[in-house]
Amino acid sequence: MKIYGVNISHDTSLAVIEDGVVTQVYEEERSRREKYFDFSKETDGDHGLVLVEHKHLDTPDELVFASFDRRSVQLEFNKDLLRFNRKEQDPVVVEFAREQLTTERLKEIAEEHPSWFTLDDNTNENGMADKDFELCEDIAKQIGIEDYFFDFEHHLYHAESGYTLSPWKDEPCIAITWDGGGAITHFDTHPNYQEIESIWRCEPNTSPKPQWKRYSNHRFLGEIHNQSFVNYLDDCFVCQEDVTETIDGVESVFTSLPSMGMNFSNVSYALGCDDMGRAAGKVMGMASYGSQGVMGGVFNRHTIAQELELQAFETYCTIIQRAIDLNPDTNKIILSGGFSLNCTNNYKYLERFPTHQFFVDPVPHDGGTAVGAASILYRNIMEGTDVSTEEGEENVAD
Repeated sequence: MKIYGVNISHDTSLAVIEDGVVTQVYEEERSRREKYFDFSKETDGDHGLVLVEHKHLDTPDELVFASFDRRSVQLEFNKDLLRFNRKEQDPVVVEFAREQLTTERLKEIAEEHPSWFTLDDNTNENGMADKDFELCEDIAKQIGIEDYFFDFEHHLYHAESGYTLSPWKDEPCIAITWDGGGAITHFDTHPNYQEIESIWRCEPNTSPKPQWKRYSNHRFLGEIHNQSFVNYLDDCFVCQEDVTETIDGVESVFTSLPSMGMNFSNVSYALGCDDMGRAAGKVMGMASYGSQGVMGGVFNRHTIAQELELQAFETYCTIIQRAIDLNPDTNKIILSGGFSLNCTNNYKYLERFPTHQFFVDPVPHDGGTAVGAASILYRNIMEGTDVSTEEGEENVAD
């Protein structure tokens, strides 16, 4: 059985699984010669994957897509009004950072302040966002397959990718996923939050099971502030207190603080590394040139990066310790998600937790979600899990 998994967000990729074995992983950026290529941003009407033609890929038995969850109520901020205008920004920050928003409250704010943003529910009759449906249809047609599967389990796919590519897939272990932000929630009590960190229990022949998750709504503040580092510091003083709830049996933390991955993007933008906040690796590199850090009284590009690197290490060590406490029967930890590209901190985890072994997903960025989606679909089919639904949209998660 041959299955293609396709990630249609940034780091667009295609993974091939044959009889349960990952045989190929392609990234569209290599064919397009465009770094971080994002298929969902294509606007020229050409929605085919160049890599399909370059690699002469044939028609698979099954096709599954991975993406962010764009089904929930979407906010479109009036950036012309809000960017660089602190008088207009401040009340928006108060509403979005100090208060746990519900769907009803979002609708009330939209009525009270129609100039701030517009609300759009872009879910179609297939249960998918219009943009996702269009992209999936085009690729499926190009590959030559009519029915396909689609789901939004972003962090699950990261965890599965790390597990299936690890040397430990025949024994229990822990998977930790952390990144700038994953799937958008559609909980009525916490709409438009993104998963930013999660802990998973991995065991042979079954999908990873979530044990703990943290979500953030900070991405909206970044859109308003144009990812300004100074404004990011301001946000820290107006953020709401974290709220912890149990959802579907999983301890879930909701915050308005950004993830550490998002912090690196914010700082890369603020320090002029790039104009998209995607030069997190440069910030990691600059950190090695810092001497005493901001707390030592030296304030420059290198010490800012160093302070952020140190803060990220300590923050994520607390998550690793939480994972260890939840799983005392294993000493094997898999790291996945975009922040796992931070090789400096990855090495330091070995020193902080000397009794544990670490494996870093070789495709930790979003390109790896194609591997995770295809792997879970293969296992569900082999186990006889009912994955059949209507044509064009199916659910592959357990």
